[in-house]
Amino acid sequence: MKNALKYSGMAFQMGAVIALGTYGGYRWDLADGRWGDGQTAWATVGCSLVATVVALTLILRQVLNESK
Repeated sequence: MKNALKYSGMAFQMGAVIALGTYGGYRWDLADGRWGDGQTAWATVGCSLVATVVALTLILRQVLNESK
């Protein structure tokens, strides 16, 4: 049961990091006027990708530290 709580907490942490990164990219695109008709929201795409890599790195570090 303890492991289930620990890993579900990691899942929420990962979701929060990705959500914050995506929201930051969305706000950046909105401020630059790229969130419109026919515009590609590159900041949203880029920030969500970077946030996903950061979240995976954090989770992998936590899992590797637990195995030591």
